[in-house]
Amino acid sequence: MKGHDDHIEPGGDDERTAIVKLQDLRGQRVVPKDRHLLVRIQGEQVGQVVTLHGAEWRVGRARDADLWLGDSGVSRNHARIVWADGGYVVEDLGSANGTYVNGVKITVRPVVDGDVIQFGASAAFRYALTDADQEAMLMQLYEASVTDSLTGAFNREHFDHRLEAEISFSRRHGAELSLLLLDIDHFKQVNDTFGHQAGDVVLVEMAAAVNGSLRTEDVFARYGGEEFAIILRGIDLASAYHVGERFRMLVESLRIEANGHPIPITISVGVASLRCCADDLAETLIATADRRLYAAKHAGRNRVVAQG
Repeated sequence: MKGHDDHIEPGGDDERTAIVKLQDLRGQRVVPKDRHLLVRIQGEQVGQVVTLHGAEWRVGRARDADLWLGDSGVSRNHARIVWADGGYVVEDLGSANGTYVNGVKITVRPVVDGDVIQFGASAAFRYALTDADQEAMLMQLYEASVTDSLTGAFNREHFDHRLEAEISFSRRHGAELSLLLLDIDHFKQVNDTFGHQAGDVVLVEMAAAVNGSLRTEDVFARYGGEEFAIILRGIDLASAYHVGERFRMLVESLRIEANGHPIPITISVGVASLRCCADDLAETLIATADRRLYAAKHAGRNRVVAQG
């Protein structure tokens, strides 16, 4: 064992080891912490990652908000986050239910790494100063938490959150909102005839085709089994019917094979519009679309129904 007064001999093993360790350290990539994130820790869409950039972010329920929040208790123009003196500052804009940093109601306050920012009663985010690798990891984790692992569509839980948020948006702005429910026809026969792996191929191919034809603002989710849902913001019932018909023809045209065998598939579609429902509840909109989906099945499948 070496004592405190031992020294490294020039050219000896200890010197070579020290040089190698120094070279290892020099070769390590130093990633700067230059990403300013808000990570959702309470309310809708927990785990959501928002990367702040630029001089100002408006937060609220207004249609043009940079960070739009559909939570109850959030004002239209609730707060803003501005870049000042090398860091971000949170400023409440006279909101009805207040803005808080670490549980303390604020008017204006700079934030530092680890602070919890809450808008209203339940929309809470943790502010994190991190690097690009950590940002990518957090985004991947959130993506995994809201998507169906097989098809890449959003999962049912995320669909439920988004539908409530879209209905809230529609109420405030008087905007059109429609829902499509799609179901693959005779899917059990596909599994029974070609096997469950072939059934998975059908689900993946169909989802990829539909997802690739949607607008950015549309929400495509796997509702359950072979059933999928699409939320269409700003689309009325008549236009939603034509969207459903377009997807029906798209799926019918797919050429899917499993083990060298062609698998023809079709879908039935039920269409509902918030404006045409008896009320503006999510349950009513879903029930209406589901009833029309059943009518499409009953009428012979491979069709779109938007009435009844």
